[in-house]
Amino acid sequence: MTSNKIDSRITQLIVSVSAFLLVYVALFSVKHYADSESMNHYFIVESVFTNPVMALDHWGKPLFIALSCLFSFFGDRGVMIFNVLVMILSALISFKLSRKLGAKYSFIAPVLLLFAPVYYPFAQSCLTEPLFGLVAIYSALLFANKRYTFAAIVISFIIYSRSEGILFLPIYFMALLLKNEWKPLPFLGVGFLSYSLYGALLGKGFLWYFYDYPYSSIVSFYGTGPFWNWFIHYESIVGLPFAILIVVSFVLLTFQTLLKLRNSLNSQNLVLIYLITVPAAIYIFGHSFLWYKGWSASVGLPRIVGGVLPLIAVFTTVSTNKLLSYVPFFWFKKRGHFLAIILFACWMVIFTFSGKKSVILSQPNDMNKLINESIDWLENEGYPKGKESVVVYKTDYLVHFGVNPKKEEKSFLKTNIHRRTQPEKELESGDLIVWDGQTTPNEGGISFLSLDTNSHFEKLATFYPPVNFKVLGGGNYFIVIFKRK
Repeated sequence: MTSNKIDSRITQLIVSVSAFLLVYVALFSVKHYADSESMNHYFIVESVFTNPVMALDHWGKPLFIALSCLFSFFGDRGVMIFNVLVMILSALISFKLSRKLGAKYSFIAPVLLLFAPVYYPFAQSCLTEPLFGLVAIYSALLFANKRYTFAAIVISFIIYSRSEGILFLPIYFMALLLKNEWKPLPFLGVGFLSYSLYGALLGKGFLWYFYDYPYSSIVSFYGTGPFWNWFIHYESIVGLPFAILIVVSFVLLTFQTLLKLRNSLNSQNLVLIYLITVPAAIYIFGHSFLWYKGWSASVGLPRIVGGVLPLIAVFTTVSTNKLLSYVPFFWFKKRGHFLAIILFACWMVIFTFSGKKSVILSQPNDMNKLINESIDWLENEGYPKGKESVVVYKTDYLVHFGVNPKKEEKSFLKTNIHRRTQPEKELESGDLIVWDGQTTPNEGGISFLSLDTNSHFEKLATFYPPVNFKVLGGGNYFIVIFKRK
């Protein structure tokens, strides 16, 4: 059996087992990876059939909404299954692109991608990073296969999967110029033109993408962090085995590029350097800078890297194969490369699951458990008892009670108070506010003291975690349920 056939058979086995595992995670997880943000994506996707304007929601990402909306008929699990399909497709394309770029054993690309600690839990989410990665890696494969027009069309939609995608458009523009491919250049505007026309038809205006852009503000409670944030937390993002390969691969590629600068423009290196390595580096360093400066509502979340992990997996796979070709394996040279990659693949999987009690990596944390306690209290007390409203700021309550705030349907749950300094004037006697120590003060604008010292409210129940922990904004997390007198 040839090495290509061995490579393909192993990849088929890896992807098949991974698909089964990821579907299991999607169906049987008890929480969303990234909690509120994932749940809000689901709310937006599900609401598009009753509120078509939501199809252009920047937070929800229009391309993600368009492709996943049919899956929402099966609830949040349906959208999670959509993400599993996206992840599996990304793994297969990573394998194909790695082979196209000269990697003899490309089966490690799906392993590095699917079992990266930050990527694997996307299976239990409605987040958009996997789709962004799929668009990026599929466009690179099309370019490598010299399907330049199709590559230009696909990459033109990347800005609607995540706003960072706008960085990819000038890169592809330059790559097409370097290949002397002029005719595909106008197709880089297909995505923007399509969604702009749709926005105009819905009354949002032709340039709605820029008018509605939500990330220009500086949010003080998000804070700032070290420039090297994502590098410091490499173990929880890519894992030690993957990190070692990334560093070695980057050093190798840098030396090869500097030594053979002219060769960097040939077909394989153009894709590897300019369409894979450079975009991934700009994406990560760009986010690092935004987090360091506290700009563009950046929170320094590790999962952000998941958006370019397919690119990093290909870059690492190709470079690792090339590096191993320089290593003498003496009498077992033919099998030495294969065994070395097998060992790294096994190490990668073992590292990701080491110390974990379940193959479902994202389990309820102390915050989730405290929220669940308050939900149990509400149900045990019989709420809703009548016509009273319950104001909540955590999406866990909405998911539990089956309420989608984006549908603008009437419900006993409310998600905001507009008169923040005088909430008693907006609520009726008997209404409740479920105050939590993170979302209510940060996004709801209502401090604990403003309710605790307000004579129009009384405490009904208070929930503290067994061990105090800090949350976004700097305070300890706890939950208090207030009742309007």
